[in-house]
Amino acid sequence: MEKGHDELLRLALAHLHVGVIVVDGSDEVVYVNPAAERIRSVSGADIVGRSVLGCHPSGSHERVRRALQFLRTGKGKPFTRMVTNKEADRHWENTYTPIHDAEGNYAGAAVVSHDITDRRRLEEERSLNAERLQRQVADMSRTFHDLLMASMASLVAALEAKDEYSAGHSLRVAAIASKMAEHRWGFSPQSREVEMAGRVHDIGKVGIRESILGKPDRLTEDEFRHIREHPVLGERILSPVDHLGGIAKLVRHHHERFDGRGYPDGLKGEDVPDGARILAIADTFDAMTTARPYRSAISLEIAVAEVERNLGLQFDPVWGRLFLDLYRSGSLG
Repeated sequence: MEKGHDELLRLALAHLHVGVIVVDGSDEVVYVNPAAERIRSVSGADIVGRSVLGCHPSGSHERVRRALQFLRTGKGKPFTRMVTNKEADRHWENTYTPIHDAEGNYAGAAVVSHDITDRRRLEEERSLNAERLQRQVADMSRTFHDLLMASMASLVAALEAKDEYSAGHSLRVAAIASKMAEHRWGFSPQSREVEMAGRVHDIGKVGIRESILGKPDRLTEDEFRHIREHPVLGERILSPVDHLGGIAKLVRHHHERFDGRGYPDGLKGEDVPDGARILAIADTFDAMTTARPYRSAISLEIAVAEVERNLGLQFDPVWGRLFLDLYRSGSLG
């Protein structure tokens, strides 16, 4: 490239409203444009020539390393992560694109950052308006709904608090499921429904004998049949309230399998609601990585491999691949 063209390219990058950071094959920062400096609150003079880890707080270094490894082994596949700066109340979307040389070898990566704060706020506003239009109920009814959901979530939390092995399980499932849903649907009523279903998906266990829930040994056939009733019991608890019908449906079907061998109805493939297919992945992943009375927790990497092995069997392959991408790019886990 001629010298004049090279300068023109640098000027163009400097005037972009999106942030651009380029790292080489050794993960060393080689370029930062002014927009990236503003978005990330960093100085190019301070980080150029240093490891890209210097652009991130120490608490996120493990995820960044995972993302860099994903770029190296992702076969040229870009990926996107949504990032939030809670202190500044700003949101942005980072697109990570691997760069390969003429021989196809990994040479580095480019990170393009878009400030999506205004878009995010608009989505939130549209979501709230959509909820109001869909429900068309009085403020009192809405308040009742929120109080009821809070009560249901508290009931689940109280149930889990009795068992040190399951404490916090529903909140973790809700966090994973909502991240997956938001990645596909944005901040929408559908995503919120999945999150709320995650928080109460095990509410039916209030009807399961405690001696079975905490049993340290293998369950008998009758005990296993009894514990498999909890999705139906959960639906019965939630369905009498009109506003909770969609959530109740997801609770009923969160143990269905993509191959039709799940319960309680043996639904198969796309007959299982999208939200329930999301919950099945989140629920199983958290269960595998959490110690239980009858077994120890397994590592995150082994659990991820188990999810991948069961794509098309236990799990929807499309939602499963999204989960894998979010985990391997550092967005989950």
